[in-house]
Amino acid sequence: MVQVSKIVKWFFIFIGTALGAFLALCVFAFWYMSSGIFGVDSFDKQAWHKKTTNEQDATCYRGGMAKDIVDKLLSSKTTREDVVSLLGSPDGNSTENSYSYGLGMCSGFGFDYDSLHIYFDDQGYVSHAKIMQH
Repeated sequence: MVQVSKIVKWFFIFIGTALGAFLALCVFAFWYMSSGIFGVDSFDKQAWHKKTTNEQDATCYRGGMAKDIVDKLLSSKTTREDVVSLLGSPDGNSTENSYSYGLGMCSGFGFDYDSLHIYFDDQGYVSHAKIMQH
């Protein structure tokens, strides 16, 4: 009888731990998907254009401003020239209809770079933008 009660006790401890871990993962996923690290800062032009060292490049040095840029600064009336005036020249892997700006390593694991991609229509106006992990 003592053996059975120990098994039941450990079973409930295991189930409780698994449910707690699952709940914590769900809360983190909701936070991350709703804006996560990308929505913690307002856009700061000086901070955006600040030169980074190799050490800073491995951080999320621009990521906190990305959601503010997408939500508040870009619109269907924003042109390519407006984007360059605001954010500077796009990164090397950009095209005429798609600009890319590095955000740093924002995943928390430190092995994936994130970037802000801004897409333009045929007239040169912003059609949409998204934050992507590579």
